[in-house]
Amino acid sequence: MKKNELIIIIGLLAASLIGIAAFYLVNATNEPLSVRVTRQGEVVAVLPLSEDHTETFADAAGSNTLEISGGTAKMVEADCPDHICVKTYPISSPGETIVCLPHKLVVEVITGES
Repeated sequence: MKKNELIIIIGLLAASLIGIAAFYLVNATNEPLSVRVTRQGEVVAVLPLSEDHTETFADAAGSNTLEISGGTAKMVEADCPDHICVKTYPISSPGETIVCLPHKLVVEVITGES
């Protein structure tokens, strides 16, 4: 390996690590985190991420059960045909989402309580 190639590789690695650190610093917040649940674009609930809670959201399209536990939110049950929302990993950082397209339900982690 040539010296120039090694310098380029080290530079790219350093730039990547700086980018990752900057991402986490920008997203770090002291504000409380909440989970905003919307159905067809309308807010149906805002729940604090710091309190363990289980709630079922149901309408004519179907039902979804959301569990907030240990600072994370996870869809634990849904009667949609594909269950992609149930297979989604738990969310806990601002901007992360869980989406159930058949039921038009979106769960998003937000900062604050709005």
